[in-house]
Amino acid sequence: MTLLAPLALLSLLTLPIIVVLHMIQSRRRRVEVPSLLLWRQIPLQATARRRRRLRLTLLLLLHLLVASLIGVALAQPEITLPWTSARTRAIIIDTSTSMALVEGGSSRLERARQRAAVLIGEMRGADQVALIGAGPQPRLIDRGHVADSARLLGTLTALDVEGSGSDLVSAFTIAETLLLDQPGAEIFVLTDGALSPPNVSNIRFPIHIEVIGTEQPNRAVATLAARTDAAQAIHIYARLVNAGNRLFRGPVQLWLDDQLQLTEQVSMQAGAVLELSWTLRGPSQQVRLELDGADGLPLDDTATVVVNNRRPIRVLLVADDSPALMRALQAMPEVEVTTVSPTDYVLEQSATVEVTILVDTLPARWPAGGVLVINPPAGSLLDVRGTTAAVPTITLTPAGETLLRDINLSGIDWGSITIIEPPDWLTPLAFSGTQPLILRGRVERSDITVWNVDLTDHPLTRRLAFPLLVARTMRSLAPPPLPAAVTAGETLLYQADLRTTQLEIIAPNGIRDVVEVQPALPVAITLTQTGLYRIREWANEQTIHEAHLPVNASTLAEADPTPRMSSTTISPPVTSTQTEPIATPQPLWSWLMMIAILILVIEWLYIQRQSVQEVR
Repeated sequence: MTLLAPLALLSLLTLPIIVVLHMIQSRRRRVEVPSLLLWRQIPLQATARRRRRLRLTLLLLLHLLVASLIGVALAQPEITLPWTSARTRAIIIDTSTSMALVEGGSSRLERARQRAAVLIGEMRGADQVALIGAGPQPRLIDRGHVADSARLLGTLTALDVEGSGSDLVSAFTIAETLLLDQPGAEIFVLTDGALSPPNVSNIRFPIHIEVIGTEQPNRAVATLAARTDAAQAIHIYARLVNAGNRLFRGPVQLWLDDQLQLTEQVSMQAGAVLELSWTLRGPSQQVRLELDGADGLPLDDTATVVVNNRRPIRVLLVADDSPALMRALQAMPEVEVTTVSPTDYVLEQSATVEVTILVDTLPARWPAGGVLVINPPAGSLLDVRGTTAAVPTITLTPAGETLLRDINLSGIDWGSITIIEPPDWLTPLAFSGTQPLILRGRVERSDITVWNVDLTDHPLTRRLAFPLLVARTMRSLAPPPLPAAVTAGETLLYQADLRTTQLEIIAPNGIRDVVEVQPALPVAITLTQTGLYRIREWANEQTIHEAHLPVNASTLAEADPTPRMSSTTISPPVTSTQTEPIATPQPLWSWLMMIAILILVIEWLYIQRQSVQEVR
């Protein structure tokens, strides 16, 4: 027992005062008699005087007890009990796709939530709990003490499957970080064990692995891919998995743009992988394959891909006459070209296109988005200082290797080129002698490439390298295309158009999320729901692009939901850093005060009862 205010024990000095008061009260006891006449005739005898002794009455003992309790309570004592040791638990919940498998009327994730709720309900005193989701991207879900139980249970209710794969190793790292130096630390892992067990030999805390789920059959669409050819035919490839111990026969359906194209019966041996391919007449934007797996995990029975997710490149060509460039642009199927003369061009026209090509002209300021400047004239935007004769030998800089690799620019009579003093944000990609020939850079919301060459009847336009250079430049200035599909839980680095100020993401369940976009910085998007996401790019109040992105659940590694581990408890090796449970001191002052008040009440009742009896 410890005392938080030991000086308060001085209040116990009131005990002898109480004794003295009782002695005084007993010595001056008043008794009413009819007369004192006879008593006055009795001679006083000093030897007959009695020695006054303290009478131990019940009231004296009660008063001493009450004073003692109050005095000790004022010292704020605390006592440590063995059953009040604080515990800190990290509950790791597997949120991989296989946890959505329904068996026995409820999903594995639901049973994990219920078990976690039981562990939260066992919290007492100073216990605390940390909830960690072990999906493809492990994360701390919530943490709290006993007073936070309601909030923790609410968080559990909202927990859902977060994608394919479970990174238990990273989840253990989060748990160890949270449990460091915490008393009574231990880790609970609630998983179906469908993935390979992690290495826990270096974990410094006790680990309780509770495997939820049993061996269940499952059929899944593990892979789906599609492409088109020049004749617009769609070639489709699929890989199906039968993760069961019996022969499976069932139908698969193939959909193009939500139109059913065929239904086919398939047979798969136990534990087998079936590969299928079809060729259908296009064009089509989306291909969806549905397998009637008749199992407890329908989430991975469907897969969708976008046949061609390449976004169109709208180009505004600001030039009086540039036939070679026009031909090269029209040869690109994803390019839509609009022409305008330099005298009619206004900067606002660039707001509706991905790339603006400025030939022999420069506006007062850079248009937003991709910009290709060809043969820049002297103006305010670039420091052009006349012309000079070009050198046939072209030298690529390290930055130019990516854009100009495999494009043969040697042996060309470049004629005269302008002398440009590039600003800091413009990096040369290729040199003709000491003069920069091709430059690239970003400023604000503009991605700018400069070709320092006059294309009018230029030998470059008659070389095979020219359309290659045009195509590669256009695709580098335009935002990259989205993938055909992603796996649930995968983090996508979305590179938006430079004009984009906001990115709107609409999940398959309709939940809308808006992300502010910084110029030239990719946006990390984690897609956890299976289905079709809608992604819109906004430039202030205008939609400049909208795309669909399928998210599929199944992977070949997770198609088999059979547990690969069993429930167990793993004790850590004894180390000097291992933290033992620490008992939490419990305050006693409130209990002592309550007992003192109770005694005073009993005393008062006793005195009242005696008074009533004396009156009778």
